Amino acid sequence: MNGCFINLQGSTARRDAMQVQLLALGLPGIARLEATDTCGLPASAALPDAPISPREHACFVSHTRAIEGAPPGAFFLVLEDDALLSRALPPLLHQPEALTQLEGFDMVFLECLPDTSAPSLLMLWQSLRKHLPRDAGAPRDAIDGIEILDARGLYNWGAVAYLVTPKGLRTLPALLREALAAGPAQPFDTTLHALLHAGRMRAAVLAPFLATPALDSHAHSTIDDRPRSAENDALGGALRRLFFAGTIDGLDDHVAAYRHAPLTPDPQLRLLADLMAQLFVITARPPE
Repeated sequence: MNGCFINLQGSTARRDAMQVQLLALGLPGIARLEATDTCGLPASAALPDAPISPREHACFVSHTRAIEGAPPGAFFLVLEDDALLSRALPPLLHQPEALTQLEGFDMVFLECLPDTSAPSLLMLWQSLRKHLPRDAGAPRDAIDGIEILDARGLYNWGAVAYLVTPKGLRTLPALLREALAAGPAQPFDTTLHALLHAGRMRAAVLAPFLATPALDSHAHSTIDDRPRSAENDALGGALRRLFFAGTIDGLDDHVAAYRHAPLTPDPQLRLLADLMAQLFVITARPPE
């Protein structure tokens, strides 16, 4: 399997950690791609009325370069340098028959921040419960299968880890260059979301997730020139980790400050949140 991980020149700790992880997983074909920094952008990217921040723009260019530089005719794995990979991933990448099932898509996400509607979360929850090992003492990466889910309506954002198919290597570069020429008007991952919903590309999400961002990656993001929400970052990161075919150690502590916090003073909105939580559990739990 060929691929790359995108890494800024100064992010040496992330580079070293990713190289150690890839070596341990037996993925030597995943090479470092030096990320585009803001100094390599056109002057328009730094204008006050630019639709996205310079670092978001640079990230978009980096992902586009990764896809454009991939050898044609084969699957190509693209990672950001804060990706944690499941030990269930290499067997999938080494199975030609498994990859064949993905050839009709342009892109295959190994994880994402999903749409947070009840149907989307229920779909991911059922996939997780179906494939996690039955033995409570077994590691979570000992899954017995994977679901291929249509990304349209499920994928919200995120580009920490994805496969580009041979089909995608033919179709995506022109779509991404078109978006870049128009601004771009949105960051890379929300551009993918827009392309999906416009029917201009086709993508899948694999579940359980075979990758996840580091839990503290948002707090230490290299895209540090856009507004952030600590609550969103912590809760969204935890949601992604919950569906990961790998360790969830530390997840409770990570969200402890927000899990039961009164996020709104509106008593009716709090009641609505409680009702939704209870209804979701009733729907998701197996019959007794």
